[in-house]
Amino acid sequence: MVARISSGSNPTGAVYYNEEKVGKGEAVRLALRNYEALLVPPEIAQRQQVAYVLEEQAALNARISKPTFHVSLSLAPGEKPDAGDLLDIADRYMLGLGYGQQPYAVYQHFDTDHTHVHIVSVRVDYDGNKVPDKFEQVRSNKLRQEIEKEFGLMPAEQVARRPKLAQLRPLVYGEGDLKRDMTNVVLTVLKDFRFSTFAQYNQLLRLYNVRAEEVELAGAKQPGLRYRIIDAQGNAQGPGLKASSLTQQPTLATVERRMKAGKKIKEDNVSNLRRLLEPRLVESTSWSDFHRKLHGLDILILPHHGVGGNLFGVSFLDVKRKAIYSGSEIGKEYSANHLKSVLGANYEPGHASPAPINDTAKQEITPSSSNLRPQQVDLEPEVSALSNASLLRDLLRAISGQPEGQESEQELKKMVKKSRQKPRLS
Repeated sequence: MVARISSGSNPTGAVYYNEEKVGKGEAVRLALRNYEALLVPPEIAQRQQVAYVLEEQAALNARISKPTFHVSLSLAPGEKPDAGDLLDIADRYMLGLGYGQQPYAVYQHFDTDHTHVHIVSVRVDYDGNKVPDKFEQVRSNKLRQEIEKEFGLMPAEQVARRPKLAQLRPLVYGEGDLKRDMTNVVLTVLKDFRFSTFAQYNQLLRLYNVRAEEVELAGAKQPGLRYRIIDAQGNAQGPGLKASSLTQQPTLATVERRMKAGKKIKEDNVSNLRRLLEPRLVESTSWSDFHRKLHGLDILILPHHGVGGNLFGVSFLDVKRKAIYSGSEIGKEYSANHLKSVLGANYEPGHASPAPINDTAKQEITPSSSNLRPQQVDLEPEVSALSNASLLRDLLRAISGQPEGQESEQELKKMVKKSRQKPRLS
């Protein structure tokens, strides 16, 4: 079970949010607890009456700027207790957190694929005192664990655990659970890999037959994002899934934050990568020779071919550190033109040959709106079948079982925060 607590200045807003869901058939009000001030039976109370009771109690202490207490309790996929059990869980949570005597409304929502309830209350008690909220998140987490044991629910840690990299497989349309499998691939690429451009993000998704596409949103200034399964030639298979419909909502804003953090981390590591590449390039006499030398370092060459097999771009994937670089990010010596002059005009793949870009697929994802991100196809194209794709998956499976040398999620967050700070004046 996952508990998410939020505060607000307006209890009416929280109540109306849930009541509007009820009106749309996306939720049901399960109960009104401790609503002694209500003048009608709880089952026929209107939303204005539900909100009024909370507003009146919040008014007992005007010094509390955010008196609204709003929590959602989300169960694991597949867990479907009946309404009575959900109420017992809600009551146990509110009692354990110190809100057992407070007026509160409980709603069950049906707008996602997992069972969850919302509870709305206020942080002001009947005497006008603030309900203690010291270490609230810590107490909530401990309480959540107790409730999981008491009601036989799946622990949140187990639900949140993503599949290991070794367990991921390329998606095939029509097989498995589309939303679950798509979520696993997208979140793994977002959280385990370092990339700095949208094209690089798609190159990594491409390993698992997934593509991210920007789409226009009616009335929005910024584009949205959807994910689609593609075949070996890059052709879309079936309908796409909106980013907002996937777990943790891997939207364009999220991807851009990861790009920014990834760029900073890659800049700190690129000199080490360059030192590894330089002597191998000097010693190599051909593309296949260069491939073999880098393979021993767990570094893969990802070529970008245009129509006719012309090589016009090269990326390098440091598998051990799970970071992808364009040749230009490493140095001009690693551009496609320079590498062709050193290793030969005709690219020789180390393993399977890449397929040419599919023009139809490329056109399909080209935005029609001028507000959408300028396409990077000419600079860092989203190639179709990557050479070494099967080899890369084997390497990722092998390395995912070893201790990772990359930054933790917490370190990545620190890096994002650091990158946003203005430089200090000396």
